[in-house]
Amino acid sequence: TDATDTDDSTAEKVVDPSAGGSNQKSSKDGAEMASNMKDVQYTEEGLQIPVGNGGSTPRYKWTQTLDEVTVLVGIPKTLRGKDFDVSLAPSTLSIKAKKPLPGEDQPRTFVEGELVEKIRADESTWSVEGGVMILTLDKRQKKFWPTVIAGDEKIDTEMVDSRRHISDYDESTQAQIRKIIFDQNQYHKGLASSDEILGKKSNIPDLPPGVEYIDKKKLDAVDSDKTK
Repeated sequence: TDATDTDDSTAEKVVDPSAGGSNQKSSKDGAEMASNMKDVQYTEEGLQIPVGNGGSTPRYKWTQTLDEVTVLVGIPKTLRGKDFDVSLAPSTLSIKAKKPLPGEDQPRTFVEGELVEKIRADESTWSVEGGVMILTLDKRQKKFWPTVIAGDEKIDTEMVDSRRHISDYDESTQAQIRKIIFDQNQYHKGLASSDEILGKKSNIPDLPPGVEYIDKKKLDAVDSDKTK
Protein backbone atom coordinates (compact mmCIF):
# COMPACT_ATOMS: atom_id res chain seq x y z
CA THR A 1 0.00 0.00 0.00
CA ASP A 2 1.06 3.58 -0.66
CA ALA A 3 0.58 6.81 1.29
CA THR A 4 1.02 10.36 0.08
CA ASP A 5 0.36 13.82 1.48
CA THR A 6 -1.02 16.70 -0.55
CA ASP A 7 -2.56 20.06 0.24
CA ASP A 8 -5.44 19.67 -2.19
CA SER A 9 -8.26 21.60 -0.55
CA THR A 10 -10.67 20.68 -3.34
CA ALA A 11 -11.16 17.11 -2.09
CA GLU A 12 -14.80 16.28 -1.40
CA LYS A 13 -15.80 17.42 2.08
CA VAL A 14 -15.99 14.52 4.48
CA VAL A 15 -16.31 15.17 8.17
CA ASP A 16 -14.11 13.84 10.97
CA PRO A 17 -16.67 11.57 12.66
CA SER A 18 -14.99 10.65 15.95
CA ALA A 19 -15.81 12.64 19.05
CA GLY A 20 -13.26 13.47 21.73
CA GLY A 21 -11.66 16.20 23.82
CA SER A 22 -13.68 18.94 25.51
CA ASN A 23 -17.48 19.08 25.66
CA GLN A 24 -17.42 21.83 23.06
CA LYS A 25 -15.36 19.71 20.69
CA SER A 26 -17.54 16.63 21.35
CA SER A 27 -20.65 18.62 20.48
CA LYS A 28 -19.04 19.87 17.27
CA ASP A 29 -17.87 16.40 16.25
CA GLY A 30 -21.33 15.01 16.97
CA ALA A 31 -22.91 17.57 14.66
CA GLU A 32 -20.37 16.80 11.93
CA MET A 33 -20.98 13.08 12.42
CA ALA A 34 -24.68 13.63 11.76
CA SER A 35 -23.93 15.78 8.71
CA ASN A 36 -22.21 12.83 7.00
CA MET A 37 -25.69 11.26 6.86
CA LYS A 38 -27.63 14.49 6.25
CA ASP A 39 -28.49 14.01 2.58
CA VAL A 40 -28.81 10.23 2.58
CA GLN A 41 -32.02 8.97 0.98
CA TYR A 42 -33.52 5.52 1.41
CA THR A 43 -35.65 3.08 -0.55
CA GLU A 44 -38.82 1.56 0.88
CA GLU A 45 -36.71 -1.45 1.83
CA GLY A 46 -34.46 0.74 4.00
CA LEU A 47 -31.46 0.61 1.65
CA GLN A 48 -29.53 3.74 0.77
CA ILE A 49 -30.09 5.21 -2.68
CA PRO A 50 -26.59 5.18 -4.23
CA VAL A 51 -24.67 8.42 -4.74
CA GLY A 52 -21.66 7.95 -7.03
CA ASN A 53 -22.56 4.25 -6.93
CA GLY A 54 -21.75 4.29 -3.20
CA GLY A 55 -23.10 5.54 0.10
CA SER A 56 -22.43 7.16 3.47
CA THR A 57 -21.83 6.13 7.06
CA PRO A 58 -21.14 8.30 10.11
CA ARG A 59 -17.44 7.40 9.74
CA TYR A 60 -16.88 7.68 5.98
CA LYS A 61 -18.33 8.15 2.51
CA TRP A 62 -17.62 5.88 -0.41
CA THR A 63 -18.05 5.49 -4.17
CA GLN A 64 -17.27 2.65 -6.55
CA THR A 65 -16.79 1.34 -10.06
CA LEU A 66 -16.66 -2.31 -11.06
CA ASP A 67 -12.89 -2.27 -10.52
CA GLU A 68 -12.37 -0.30 -7.32
CA VAL A 69 -13.87 1.33 -4.24
CA THR A 70 -12.94 4.83 -3.10
CA VAL A 71 -13.36 5.49 0.64
CA LEU A 72 -13.25 9.05 2.01
CA VAL A 73 -12.59 9.40 5.75
CA GLY A 74 -12.72 12.74 7.55
CA ILE A 75 -9.62 13.42 9.70
CA PRO A 76 -8.23 16.42 11.62
CA LYS A 77 -6.54 18.77 9.14
CA THR A 78 -3.43 18.89 11.33
CA LEU A 79 -2.66 15.22 10.69
CA ARG A 80 -0.46 13.92 7.88
CA GLY A 81 0.11 10.46 6.45
CA LYS A 82 2.99 9.78 8.86
CA ASP A 83 0.58 10.19 11.79
CA PHE A 84 -1.46 7.10 10.85
CA ASP A 85 -1.27 3.34 11.09
CA VAL A 86 -3.22 2.13 8.05
CA SER A 87 -3.68 -1.57 7.43
CA LEU A 88 -5.07 -2.75 4.08
CA ALA A 89 -5.42 -6.52 4.08
CA PRO A 90 -7.35 -8.72 1.62
CA SER A 91 -10.34 -8.97 3.97
CA THR A 92 -9.91 -6.19 6.55
CA LEU A 93 -9.37 -2.43 6.82
CA SER A 94 -7.98 -0.46 9.76
CA ILE A 95 -7.22 3.26 10.13
CA LYS A 96 -5.76 4.42 13.44
CA ALA A 97 -3.83 7.43 14.71
CA LYS A 98 -0.36 6.54 15.99
CA LYS A 99 -0.65 8.84 19.01
CA PRO A 100 -3.56 10.22 21.06
CA LEU A 101 -4.99 13.42 19.63
CA PRO A 102 -5.06 16.55 21.84
CA GLY A 103 -7.53 16.02 24.69
CA GLU A 104 -7.77 12.26 24.12
CA ASP A 105 -6.27 9.45 26.21
CA GLN A 106 -5.94 6.76 23.51
CA PRO A 107 -5.01 6.78 19.82
CA ARG A 108 -8.19 7.25 17.83
CA THR A 109 -9.56 4.49 15.58
CA PHE A 110 -11.20 6.08 12.56
CA VAL A 111 -12.33 2.97 10.67
CA GLU A 112 -11.84 -0.70 11.45
CA GLY A 113 -13.62 -3.84 10.35
CA GLU A 114 -14.06 -6.69 7.92
CA LEU A 115 -14.53 -5.85 4.25
CA VAL A 116 -17.65 -7.26 2.59
CA GLU A 117 -15.55 -8.44 -0.35
CA LYS A 118 -11.87 -9.18 -0.81
CA ILE A 119 -9.40 -6.70 -2.29
CA ARG A 120 -5.93 -6.83 -3.82
CA ALA A 121 -4.10 -5.22 -0.93
CA ASP A 122 -0.86 -4.74 -2.87
CA GLU A 123 -2.72 -2.77 -5.54
CA SER A 124 -4.69 -0.63 -3.07
CA THR A 125 -3.49 2.80 -1.96
CA TRP A 126 -4.23 5.64 0.46
CA SER A 127 -3.37 9.31 0.71
CA VAL A 128 -4.17 12.37 2.82
CA GLU A 129 -5.60 15.48 1.19
CA GLY A 130 -6.81 18.54 3.11
CA GLY A 131 -8.50 16.87 6.08
CA VAL A 132 -9.60 13.78 4.15
CA MET A 133 -7.99 10.36 3.90
CA ILE A 134 -8.66 8.83 0.49
CA LEU A 135 -8.39 5.07 0.12
CA THR A 136 -8.58 3.31 -3.24
CA LEU A 137 -9.39 -0.38 -2.81
CA ASP A 138 -8.71 -2.63 -5.79
CA LYS A 139 -11.49 -5.22 -6.04
CA ARG A 140 -10.54 -8.85 -6.45
CA GLN A 141 -13.84 -9.57 -8.22
CA LYS A 142 -15.59 -7.21 -10.64
CA LYS A 143 -18.88 -6.74 -8.82
CA PHE A 144 -20.74 -3.92 -7.12
CA TRP A 145 -20.49 -3.83 -3.33
CA PRO A 146 -23.55 -3.14 -1.13
CA THR A 147 -21.29 -1.54 1.51
CA VAL A 148 -17.60 -1.41 2.48
CA ILE A 149 -17.39 -2.63 6.08
CA ALA A 150 -19.56 -5.57 7.17
CA GLY A 151 -22.39 -4.33 9.39
CA ASP A 152 -22.55 -0.81 7.91
CA GLU A 153 -25.60 0.49 6.08
CA LYS A 154 -26.06 -0.94 2.59
CA ILE A 155 -26.96 0.67 -0.72
CA ASP A 156 -29.49 -0.70 -3.20
CA THR A 157 -27.13 -2.23 -5.78
CA GLU A 158 -30.02 -2.57 -8.25
CA MET A 159 -29.95 1.24 -8.55
CA VAL A 160 -26.22 1.45 -9.29
CA ASP A 161 -25.51 3.39 -12.49
CA SER A 162 -22.94 1.40 -14.42
CA ARG A 163 -23.51 2.98 -17.84
CA ARG A 164 -20.90 5.70 -17.45
CA HIS A 165 -18.15 3.08 -17.10
CA ILE A 166 -19.29 0.28 -19.42
CA SER A 167 -18.66 2.35 -22.54
CA ASP A 168 -14.95 2.43 -21.71
CA TYR A 169 -14.63 -1.29 -22.52
CA ASP A 170 -14.69 -3.31 -25.74
CA GLU A 171 -17.90 -5.09 -26.82
CA SER A 172 -16.86 -8.44 -25.37
CA THR A 173 -16.10 -6.94 -21.95
CA GLN A 174 -19.28 -4.86 -22.04
CA ALA A 175 -21.32 -8.03 -22.54
CA GLN A 176 -19.52 -9.65 -19.60
CA ILE A 177 -20.18 -6.63 -17.37
CA ARG A 178 -23.87 -6.63 -18.26
CA LYS A 179 -24.00 -10.34 -17.46
CA ILE A 180 -22.46 -9.66 -14.04
CA ILE A 181 -24.99 -6.89 -13.34
CA PHE A 182 -27.87 -9.08 -14.51
CA ASP A 183 -26.77 -12.06 -12.39
CA GLN A 184 -26.27 -9.88 -9.33
CA ASN A 185 -29.76 -8.39 -9.67
CA GLN A 186 -31.22 -11.87 -10.17
CA TYR A 187 -29.43 -13.09 -7.03
CA HIS A 188 -30.89 -10.29 -4.90
CA LYS A 189 -34.37 -11.10 -6.24
CA GLY A 190 -33.94 -14.82 -5.57
CA LEU A 191 -34.24 -15.59 -9.29
CA ALA A 192 -32.22 -17.76 -11.65
CA SER A 193 -28.85 -16.60 -12.98
CA SER A 194 -28.21 -16.22 -16.71
CA ASP A 195 -26.35 -19.55 -16.76
CA GLU A 196 -29.31 -21.28 -15.09
CA ILE A 197 -31.73 -19.59 -17.47
CA LEU A 198 -29.82 -20.97 -20.47
CA GLY A 199 -30.78 -24.45 -19.36
CA LYS A 200 -34.52 -23.67 -19.33
CA LYS A 201 -36.93 -23.74 -22.29
CA SER A 202 -39.64 -21.37 -21.04
CA ASN A 203 -40.26 -18.26 -18.97
CA ILE A 204 -37.06 -16.64 -20.19
CA PRO A 205 -36.82 -13.00 -19.01
CA ASP A 206 -35.29 -10.31 -21.19
CA LEU A 207 -31.53 -10.07 -20.79
CA PRO A 208 -29.71 -6.72 -20.64
CA PRO A 209 -28.62 -5.12 -23.95
CA GLY A 210 -25.52 -6.81 -25.30
CA VAL A 211 -26.29 -10.22 -23.76
CA GLU A 212 -27.87 -12.55 -26.33
CA TYR A 213 -29.89 -15.62 -25.38
CA ILE A 214 -29.24 -18.59 -27.67
CA ASP A 215 -31.37 -21.66 -27.03
CA LYS A 216 -31.19 -25.14 -28.51
CA LYS A 217 -33.92 -24.46 -31.07
CA LYS A 218 -31.95 -21.54 -32.48
CA LEU A 219 -28.81 -23.67 -32.74
CA ASP A 220 -30.76 -26.48 -34.44
CA ALA A 221 -32.21 -24.00 -36.93
CA VAL A 222 -28.70 -22.75 -37.80
CA ASP A 223 -27.47 -26.32 -38.31
CA SER A 224 -30.49 -27.09 -40.48
CA ASP A 225 -29.79 -24.07 -42.71
CA LYS A 226 -26.20 -25.20 -43.17
CA THR A 227 -27.24 -28.66 -44.44
CA LYS A 228 -29.67 -27.29 -47.04
